[in-house]
Amino acid sequence: GLSYQEASTQVPLESCETMNGSWGFNITDNNHKSVKTVLQLLIKAAGYNANLLLNVGPMPNGVIQSEFTDTLKKVGEWLEKYGETIYDTRGGLVPPKEWGTVTMTDKFAFVHILNRPGSYIFIPGIKKKVANAVLFSDMTKVKFKQQAEGVFIYLDGIKFDEIDTIVQLDLF
Repeated sequence: GLSYQEASTQVPLESCETMNGSWGFNITDNNHKSVKTVLQLLIKAAGYNANLLLNVGPMPNGVIQSEFTDTLKKVGEWLEKYGETIYDTRGGLVPPKEWGTVTMTDKFAFVHILNRPGSYIFIPGIKKKVANAVLFSDMTKVKFKQQAEGVFIYLDGIKFDEIDTIVQLDLF
């Protein structure tokens, strides 16, 4: 922070965010984050190999506002479907880009496309052989080409999701 030093590579990273613009309860703060915003914060944190600390300030009576619980319920529903691409993964293969980020396990690379790029994405640094590329949502095949430098994923004809289009690369 104030020492102008770089972040440590030896300790885990954490991103601290709020559900609106205030750390605690603030009756006048109506700047509530959307489901898309909260999910993209979570996905980007995973891509940085970081934890997302999401503050929810309760009202003085201890109750969490419905604006927050409704958003968190939808985030939970998304995670029920797509959590495999976040839980027990590692980021850091490719620093998050304007188009999105990559999370990985031993068997899969999950390419999270948050903002539609051009006609392809290049993922450098994948050393394992890519056996298959599919959309995580419905297992539709995705065209790709692997070279020594990395993997090209071709996006023509892909149906993009408003929040996160996930391409699963099967590794071996």
